[in-house]
Amino acid sequence: MIKQLRPYQQTALNTLRQRLKQTTHPLLVTASVGAGKSLILSELLLDMERAGYRALCLTMNSTLIEQNAETYRIQGGNPGIYCAALESKDIHQPVIFASPHSIVKGLPDIPLNLIVIDECHGVDGNNPNTMYMRILNHYGFKAQEAQRSFRIVGLTGTPYRGKGISIVGASQFFKEEVCNISTSYLIGENFLVPALFGLTHADSFDYSKLRVNNMGKFNQSEVQAVIDKNERLTAEIMREVQAVVENGRNGAFIFAATRKHCEECARALPNGQWAIITGETPHHERKEILAAAKLGAIRYLISVNCLNVGVDIPNFDVCAWLRPTESLVLYTQGIGRVLRLHPSKISSLVLDYAQNLDRHGDIDDPIINQALQPGPENEQEYIIPCYTCGTNNTVHARRCIGVIDDSRCNHYFEFKECHKCREQNDITSRHCRNCETELIDPNAKLSRLKAETFEVQLDRAKYFVTSTGLTAFYYAINAKAPIVEKFYFKSQKALNIFYAKFLRVHVTNASDYYMKMQNLSAMNEMINSPNMKTPHTLICKMNDKNEIVIVKKVFQTNSSE
Repeated sequence: MIKQLRPYQQTALNTLRQRLKQTTHPLLVTASVGAGKSLILSELLLDMERAGYRALCLTMNSTLIEQNAETYRIQGGNPGIYCAALESKDIHQPVIFASPHSIVKGLPDIPLNLIVIDECHGVDGNNPNTMYMRILNHYGFKAQEAQRSFRIVGLTGTPYRGKGISIVGASQFFKEEVCNISTSYLIGENFLVPALFGLTHADSFDYSKLRVNNMGKFNQSEVQAVIDKNERLTAEIMREVQAVVENGRNGAFIFAATRKHCEECARALPNGQWAIITGETPHHERKEILAAAKLGAIRYLISVNCLNVGVDIPNFDVCAWLRPTESLVLYTQGIGRVLRLHPSKISSLVLDYAQNLDRHGDIDDPIINQALQPGPENEQEYIIPCYTCGTNNTVHARRCIGVIDDSRCNHYFEFKECHKCREQNDITSRHCRNCETELIDPNAKLSRLKAETFEVQLDRAKYFVTSTGLTAFYYAINAKAPIVEKFYFKSQKALNIFYAKFLRVHVTNASDYYMKMQNLSAMNEMINSPNMKTPHTLICKMNDKNEIVIVKKVFQTNSSE
């Protein structure tokens, strides 16, 4: 059945058509996950077929090639597929959907008027020897020889390379962005669900000592060494992911670090409910696995270096990161897998056990910034306004997520000042964003923690529950004024915070109360039960408002954050 364009898709298509007539330079369409890029490009390619022109649509992923070609066929086109993985080399149709790996090996000598590149952030216009540039230069030269009009259009939801360097501009291959269909727009218009970052109880893998090689990648053997040193942690994380899924979620994408790590994850999950997909998984097997996941037969999809694009499993609503990624593109695409609409979900949940948010949190990315938006007014304890632009941020924000004159607000709540130029930088930055001076002191984090924290020995504690939340009063020995801790119940985000920061720490059978957190009687029963634990010591520090903040709670038999 032919699909009708949404209003924003029609607007993007109309603008693109107009600019293709007015200019010859490469054009960029920025469209977030769920924006319907395949429909936009199908309508553009139909224009070419109906006008008697020829076009090529390049896509790295074989599943995405198949999906794009099928959408084009449904819309009324006659697609050809040129892809070794799909066992097809059809160059006779006016519009060809192809893998650049297959095309570049033979560079079929066919005249073209248009090349469309899906997921075009992979194009490096500064290196003529790359696969994409060899293809583009070959067909551009052929068109010039035949005196044909020739255009290039790129589509992506992540219009940057590396640490957020834009792929569009006067010095870039794509000279002009014709439209930007952002994640925040699609969430606001109810075309995507919002992403929430969950508070993980299990420890995270410490990948902080990893260094990238001259290709900008982490060394896989070094990554695996970190995992091997924490062999019990993978199973612990999988138990937490399973508990999250079984308590009201549908399914989880699990991004592991290596093939061996995928297998470690699988051993800790229920038999028959998981599947592993890697780059070596045959196309037909991958297709069967994804179909089973879409039906709910598989609830855990474990992968390494794939499933970031070309995957449409709208019922899945959790993604768990156990691998570090140096690529903001991959991180954003991974989060995007769980934003699609489905009748059974109102939000998606991101669980980061690899500190990727710290690694990429100061980047102007719409998905990450949307996920960091503060909750509703009943979470006022967790909201702070920016002193510069007034935008509300969560208390966890390091840099304001507001926008001033189309640029990210420069106000930092926490920052590291460059000793050379005094520029403010994110606290995880290794080099100054202004002058590139090295900022990291390996011992700074440890010494700062020791200097700022202090211990409070407790005499007793009191807990009170109301319909809006729980308040804890911790009384230090010989002190009249208590240290107060508050949690709220009126949103899913607030409940996640309460469960992770209080229930899992204070109550031995916390999972029994997971579905009862908004039940006043159950919460009163809990605080008066023998399973309720009270810490004997608090590790605290002072915040910027001169208030005491609890960093860690120490109990008789164990300590928990």
